[in-house]
Amino acid sequence: MSNANTPQEPALSTLVNRRRAAQLGLSAIAAASGMGPWQVAQAAGKGTVILGIDADPPTLNLGTTTDFTAGDVSAKILEGLIWLDPAYNPNPALATAWTISTDGKTYRFTLRRGVKWHDGRDFTSEDVRFTLVEVLAKLHPRASAVFKNLGLEVETPDPGTVVIKLQKAYAPFLSQMTVFDAPMLPRHIYEGSPVATNPVNLRPVGTGPFKFAEWKRGTSIRLVRNPAYWDGDKPYLEQLIFQIIPQGANRVPSLQTGEIDTLLDFYTPKPEMPRILADKSLVARQGVNIPAIWFLMFNVKSPLFAKKEARQALAFGIDRVRLVKQVMQGLARPGAGAFGDGFKWLLNEQVAYAKKYPYDPARAKALLAKAGVKPDSVTVRLPFDLGRPQMRAQSQIIQDNLRQIGIEVKLEPLERSVLYDRVYTKRDFDLTLGSFYSAGDPAIGYTRLYITNTSTSPNTNASGYSNPKVDDLLGQAATAPERATRAQLYKDLQVILNEDLPSLVLFDEETVDTASRKLTGVFPALDARDQWAGVRRND
Repeated sequence: MSNANTPQEPALSTLVNRRRAAQLGLSAIAAASGMGPWQVAQAAGKGTVILGIDADPPTLNLGTTTDFTAGDVSAKILEGLIWLDPAYNPNPALATAWTISTDGKTYRFTLRRGVKWHDGRDFTSEDVRFTLVEVLAKLHPRASAVFKNLGLEVETPDPGTVVIKLQKAYAPFLSQMTVFDAPMLPRHIYEGSPVATNPVNLRPVGTGPFKFAEWKRGTSIRLVRNPAYWDGDKPYLEQLIFQIIPQGANRVPSLQTGEIDTLLDFYTPKPEMPRILADKSLVARQGVNIPAIWFLMFNVKSPLFAKKEARQALAFGIDRVRLVKQVMQGLARPGAGAFGDGFKWLLNEQVAYAKKYPYDPARAKALLAKAGVKPDSVTVRLPFDLGRPQMRAQSQIIQDNLRQIGIEVKLEPLERSVLYDRVYTKRDFDLTLGSFYSAGDPAIGYTRLYITNTSTSPNTNASGYSNPKVDDLLGQAATAPERATRAQLYKDLQVILNEDLPSLVLFDEETVDTASRKLTGVFPALDARDQWAGVRRND
């Protein structure tokens, strides 16, 4: 289906020319050294890497969004206090050391010395305080609800020290200090102006290994090496080009023919996975790296889905096993409940979907009748992200499933920024599709799907569902010091949420992130988008 907002797909020959143009970005260095551009790149172990993405991100300020593509680009520009390795261990980034009080309520961070913002100003503790208090606590889709619940206070005894005090202990707080949940922003640029609409959001200034260079809408985003980066002679690459390839069918061919060098799971059509895994020129990281759920969100303010019986009818009427087989090529598991099954320690088997909502169209029809819905009498709107092939495939199966129980579904594929406006700002939808990463803990990644939300922030609870009991339990589950206590609270939450169904979890995903074997040092972090300073090109 075409869409007027969709950029035209560049031909592969055009992509090849862009690669050549990207390589010629080294010409200034070459002229100064007397060598050719590729000689310069190879002699220094540096060069250009082209990363495939699906669309223009809505912003490059990670303090205001959890958009995946925004995170992919900006994680190379901005930094957090720590980064997480694949074993979930925190590693120093802008903080070199930290201590945690015995009651779990006070965190003291020692900041890295000599760090400069890309505009040359010093990075200090005041930037940390401003980011946490004035940006994340107010605007971040995941952090704002958490920080409000914690009663966060920030002290800056000197430019190199930050003391964060919480009114309640919060188990995953340190893990939340990554670039994706706590990206440090320059106070001197944002203070005194509306953060969400600041023009710098489209050309960010960070402390990271790469600096923003240019953004050609619908085509590419280019980052260049930060020569003043704090980590020795890193980064090893001269520039990164994020090539926008709107049509999912063109991304894997672009990877296999070398027009792009990396393609993350988020952008990869699942039917193409066997080709990727069989290609000896590629290296793939496969498995459950960070638990993530894909879901169908209901607008509980719409006439049909205001009644939970109608929402439950869809839980019986949607074939989640078919979604896993046909959409995800088996690289997923059917939805198990409100928080998926990625965190085994909290899954409530007694109210799991397999028991509570097995695929049963007859029961779905009966529940619709109980909700007062006559067969073939209603049409519901389902907007979704047209740039993600899995979303389109899911929507078509859901459309087919619901037609069989007497509901017609109008599919509305939208460019991402338009989708965000429709769903999160205007709340103009009946059903919509989404996916959330957990970021390593359900309190970080999944709370935002169910907690009462009156904001228009993207990637939050836009369903209109509000339950004070759920809000209270989510707060307790986030702050309880012992995992056993947390587990019971999440199990109690599943009793409520698996019954109320403001969102229906369709499946838990498994990922395949891919890169050319010409690159080394890829995927050292828990999140494949992170820690690109150590990547090299070896051709």
